[in-house]
Amino acid sequence: MMSELTIFFVAMIPFLDVKLAIPLGLQMGVSTTNTFIFALAGSILPAAAVLAGLGPVLDYLSKKSKVLHKIVDATLSRTRKEHSNKFKRYGAILLISIVGIPIPGSGTGTGSVVAFLFGVDYWKALALITIGSSIACLLMIAGVESIEALFHLFT
Repeated sequence: MMSELTIFFVAMIPFLDVKLAIPLGLQMGVSTTNTFIFALAGSILPAAAVLAGLGPVLDYLSKKSKVLHKIVDATLSRTRKEHSNKFKRYGAILLISIVGIPIPGSGTGTGSVVAFLFGVDYWKALALITIGSSIACLLMIAGVESIEALFHLFT
């Protein structure tokens, strides 16, 4: 059970999430299914927290600082105004892609911030981020197992 908890907590690390947790879990000898489940759960928890907390935190900070209020208000209104039509059309695919393609800088944290910037509903954003994170987990498992199979083929 310690290995599974290690996978869970490593998956909570921003920008590394499943990209580090999956290879670590498979290297520790945890089953593919358990690695998938604990890495997915660990990556979704911070995303849910960011989606729930980013709005209230920015509201609180905006009330405390007039400069920050202007910056936040201008950024959010401009982003939502200029890109809302494109995001309505391609938003789900974009959000799943941002989270689902396991490259540096992508992941559930980035997806949560993008969803907040474009004003995506909490539950819709969380569902899309979960789908994207599932895809990232599956791609990482396939990649790690393929590399291991190639390594064993040539040794």
